[in-house]
Amino acid sequence: MAVIQTIRGFRRRWGRTAWRDLPCVGALLGLLAILGGCGTISLSNAPLEMDNATGTVLQTAEGHLISPEALLDNMLHAQVIYLGEQHDNPYHHHLQRAILEKLLAHGKRPAIGFEFFSRDQTGWLMNFTLGKPSPFALPQSDDPGETLRKKLGWEKRPEWAFYFPLLQLARTHHLPVFGADLPDGLRVRLARNDLAELSAIEKAEWTPTHFVHEDYQQLMLKKLALAHCGMAPESLLQRLYVTWVARNDAMAQAIALMRTAAPDEPVVMVLGAGHVAHDMGVYERVAFLQPGIHQVNLGFQEIHPEDPPLPRPFEPVRVGQTPFAPDHPFLWFTPPAPDREDPCAPLLSRSPSPPR
Repeated sequence: MAVIQTIRGFRRRWGRTAWRDLPCVGALLGLLAILGGCGTISLSNAPLEMDNATGTVLQTAEGHLISPEALLDNMLHAQVIYLGEQHDNPYHHHLQRAILEKLLAHGKRPAIGFEFFSRDQTGWLMNFTLGKPSPFALPQSDDPGETLRKKLGWEKRPEWAFYFPLLQLARTHHLPVFGADLPDGLRVRLARNDLAELSAIEKAEWTPTHFVHEDYQQLMLKKLALAHCGMAPESLLQRLYVTWVARNDAMAQAIALMRTAAPDEPVVMVLGAGHVAHDMGVYERVAFLQPGIHQVNLGFQEIHPEDPPLPRPFEPVRVGQTPFAPDHPFLWFTPPAPDREDPCAPLLSRSPSPPR
């Protein structure tokens, strides 16, 4: 029962939704989420319109509500814009597209980066949005979107319905699109092996910054433990943290490269909100690589009927000697994802054996 109480305490302390942005693997689930997402996704009745959404944006530092138009004004002056999502919430993807359309309407031509695609898949993405037909290609009736889906290996992934509309928008407006994350195989290797055990080719995939922040590490270890339903041994959590840092390094370096290539246009990064929570992770790494850069960090946050009314104070999260900023400087509140299943529910319904 102590394990159950600890998990429930984490859930209250770190919020109802924070764990959904993290890898949802554990000792019982293997390394599945390092390759994919979290939980289950139902698209059959997904609400793709915002008629029932709150449309509420909170500026957390000041603790007051602002309009979406005021948020857009902040974005129009930004060099990097983060759209921090919960991967399975269709409202979040609907808003991402709406924000991109607004930026385009104001003359911006952003490069769009995706956590859900890896750096080595960028060629396929760019070919879809900016590529030229081969002079040797035979006439074919294949749908370009389905061809891209096959090339990316997404034929059986239902999240395609969430991300493909963003790719279609980029194709319509001829925008550069890039994958930012590490390749799946390398992520698995990092989660199972020390950095020193990687091959020279694997080490060439990104430049480790050897980021060290003991309080941030403790913050993330608690969240990773929560994401793993309290079942992951400490050794696995430590390796997953190393993987987490490496992924943040890789995504930040990809953003910096795209910024340098087109300094007059913004980069819009679509990623799990956890990767930029508290202005850390990818956000902090980009600021380190390009000092003085203007970044806007928006997190989409689910709100439930039983939650306290808005606006409400969002206090800094203190871990050790560090008072971390609230989750995001801007929070856009939405309804929760429909038909979501809690992957920890079967485990929380009974007392598990102590993790080995």
